[in-house]
Amino acid sequence: MSSQGTSNIRWELRIVVSMCLGYGMLMLCRTVVGVAGPAMLADPQLTLDTATFGALLGWGTAGNLTGKLTTGILADKFGGSRIFIWAIGLAGMTTVIFGTLSTNIAFFALYFSTVFAKSAGWPSMANIIRVGFDPVKHGRVWGSIATSSRISSVATTVLISSLLFIISWRGLFYIAGTLALVCAVIMPAFLQGSRELGAESGVSKGHPLSQTETRAAIGIFISSPRFWLISLGVSSLAVLFEFQVFLPIYLSETFSLSSAGAGMASSAFPLGCLVAVFGGGFMFDKLSKKNIVYMIGATLIVGVLSLLGMRILGVYDFGPESELIITVVLVFLFGFAISPAYYIPMSVFSIGFGGKHCGLLVCLIDAFAYFGAMIFDFIGGAVANKEGGWEDFNLILIATSILATIIMTTFLYLDYRDSERDLVLALPSKII
Repeated sequence: MSSQGTSNIRWELRIVVSMCLGYGMLMLCRTVVGVAGPAMLADPQLTLDTATFGALLGWGTAGNLTGKLTTGILADKFGGSRIFIWAIGLAGMTTVIFGTLSTNIAFFALYFSTVFAKSAGWPSMANIIRVGFDPVKHGRVWGSIATSSRISSVATTVLISSLLFIISWRGLFYIAGTLALVCAVIMPAFLQGSRELGAESGVSKGHPLSQTETRAAIGIFISSPRFWLISLGVSSLAVLFEFQVFLPIYLSETFSLSSAGAGMASSAFPLGCLVAVFGGGFMFDKLSKKNIVYMIGATLIVGVLSLLGMRILGVYDFGPESELIITVVLVFLFGFAISPAYYIPMSVFSIGFGGKHCGLLVCLIDAFAYFGAMIFDFIGGAVANKEGGWEDFNLILIATSILATIIMTTFLYLDYRDSERDLVLALPSKII
């Protein structure tokens, strides 16, 4: 291999590691609320209950939704690396401040700000990847980043949950926010490289939307059936992912676990996601579009069956210890099943279809996703707060999981069909 090729590999590895670390910090700032949830509900100085906590999550999702409508355009205009660093710094600052608060309104406002900053992560990285990496590597790069977010979730739920044995829930926010602020300070040195991240790559210049303005690009996006399918599909999957934030409270109330024990048990979900996305990006690059339809469809069916299994546990008595073990296994399978469909197809589609407007496209799709998740946060918290509410909560997840399976499979089939049609249309020109 030439020295230039070795240099490129080193540069790409450094950029991927930097994005993984930075996005891990963003995930840490977001998910620490879920880990601290049971301890916050048990704090007599606060006026939180399950319904209010659901409202807190809803305000955070509203921040995500608001961010998706703004940060994508900023990342497309000012460059992914700049917005990425800004997002990490803001998330760290608001997380530290969150730990000092005591009123519900203040919690709502600060968590809104934290998740607003976190929302800039994905569109920022989409721009960095669009400029810096060959399209044949996009799946594995997104898979690596998704893996880092899952590692962050596992670390949050296991390591920081362990800290609840020795420090208060406020200390968790101080630690998470400080780590993010340190990351924001050192990140610029690592994102600087031999390539100019703000420049257009050859692939981007040859893209059909390379000369298209933002307003015209939005018109093209919303006229595409695939855009609507992926938006609705990811929206359904985002609702399913919100189960992760409710998990510590669900396990604590269902199995009478301590706050720390419930947090550690809930790590099964991000651990399942981690195992799935670790190899999912490479498989997405290697498999044909036709086989991807089968793979994603099969995993989503496993997700439906996992939720049905939890529902059966609520009907039949298997004993508390056995039910806890089975529930943790099913939660692991559920995270494993839904994460590849949530992370990779939308990310790869956004760069391929959006071109230089990929940040905008990511944000438009995510806006639908977080709107659905925001509604679920408010409704799910209110439902779970009722007597026997967790059973109804589970039914909502089952219905949403079935819907996500149908929509995402349809999207992937249309994506496969359109790619086959484009290939056939291109053959005569290649022969000539």
